[in-house]
Amino acid sequence: MISTKTDSELGPELMTLRGMQWIYGIKGDPYALLLRAESDDPHELGRRARDHGALMWSTAESWVTARYSTAAAILNDPRFGVRYPKLANGADEANPWQVPAMHDILPLDDVYLAMDREVYRRLREVTVAAVGTDFAARTAEQRETELERLGTAFDLMTDFAHPLAAGALAGVLGMADASRLAALCAATAPVLDTTVCPPRMATVRELITAARELRGLLAGPAPEDVTADRFAARMLLAVAGVHLAANLTTRTVSALLDRPDVWTAVREDPELSAAAVRETVRHTPPVRLQKLFAYEDVELAGTLVPAGAEVTVLVEAAQRDPDAFTNPDRFELSRTDALESLVFTDDLYTGVLEPFAVPVATAAVTAVATRCPALRRAEPELRRLRAPVTGGVLFFPVTTVG
Repeated sequence: MISTKTDSELGPELMTLRGMQWIYGIKGDPYALLLRAESDDPHELGRRARDHGALMWSTAESWVTARYSTAAAILNDPRFGVRYPKLANGADEANPWQVPAMHDILPLDDVYLAMDREVYRRLREVTVAAVGTDFAARTAEQRETELERLGTAFDLMTDFAHPLAAGALAGVLGMADASRLAALCAATAPVLDTTVCPPRMATVRELITAARELRGLLAGPAPEDVTADRFAARMLLAVAGVHLAANLTTRTVSALLDRPDVWTAVREDPELSAAAVRETVRHTPPVRLQKLFAYEDVELAGTLVPAGAEVTVLVEAAQRDPDAFTNPDRFELSRTDALESLVFTDDLYTGVLEPFAVPVATAAVTAVATRCPALRRAEPELRRLRAPVTGGVLFFPVTTVG
C-alpha cells in the first residue's frame, strides 16, 4: 500500500525525517546536503562525494558512490535491488526509538516502484511491445497540433512537454481522452523524489489520491482483460514515465538553449535530436540518483556492505566521472565514450520507463527544433523544491519571437 496511515501518524514521521535529514548535513556530508538541496551546484556535491573514494558512508545512513565503475557494478548486480529486503533475522523491523525510513513511511508497492528485478525485466518487455517501433510516425500529428496551438509564448513544460507525454501514453493505452490521465500524472510527478526525500503532507495526500484514481482509470472498462504485468507497466508509465519523459524533454531543450552552437546544429539537422537526448541522459539525467538495498553481505570496492544496508548511486555524478568520460562536464553531441548510461537499467524500474520516455523526448525535441527554430527563454526555468532524484522542472517559460 502507498500508505494507510492517518495524518496524525504520517505528519510526525515526515517531520522527524525532514528534521533528521537537515541534521545529517551539518558536518558537510555531500549526500546529506544533496538530500536537503543545500547547494545551488549539485555537481560540486557529486565531485565531493567522488573525492571520498569508490564508496563512502553517509551520515544519512547510506553507502554512497559517485564513481562510474562502482556505480555500474552496483546497478547491474542482482544482489542489490529497490525492494526493501525482509531479512530472516528480523533486522528489517525498526525499533520505536529509531528514525523512520522513507520505505516505512511511504511504501511504494502499489505503484510498482519497489519490485524484484525479474518483475522489471518482464515489465520492460511489456512496455517495448506496447510502444512499438513506429512511435514517432504515429505521434507526429499530435506534436504538430500541440505546437501550432501554443502561439509565440508558452511554458515548455506545462503547455507542451507534459501534455505531449501524457497524450502519448493515452495513445499507447488506447484512450480517446487524455485530460484526466494528464492531471493524475501531474499529481504523481513527485513520486520518484519521495523514495529518498520526505514530501509535505499535502503532497503525500495528493499522491495517494492520484495513485488510487489511476488504478481505476488504467484498469479500463474490463479489468479482467488486463494482465497483472500489463497493469503494472501502465501504472509505472503513468506515475513516473510521463514526468520522466517531460523532464527529459525540457532538460534537453534547456541544454541546447544554453549552447547556441549546438542548438544551431540541431535546428539545421533535427535528426541530431536523438544525440541531444542521449547526451542529456548522461550530462543532465532525468534520474539523478538511485537508491537500492543489499540482499546479502556484499564486498564492494574493498568494503563489506551488510545485508539490508541502503546503497545510493549518484547517477549524475558518476556519469561525470573524469576516470570514465573525456571532458565529462562538456555537453557533446558527438561524444565517443562507449560506456552505457547508468540511468536506465533493464531490470530496474527505470528500464521499464526507457522504451517510452526516450522516444517521447526525442520526438518532442525534434518537433521543437523543426517548428520553433527561434525558441529562447522568456524567464528562468523553475525547478521543484527538494527533488534530489529528478531535479524536476516545474515551469519553463519560452518565446519564439525576438
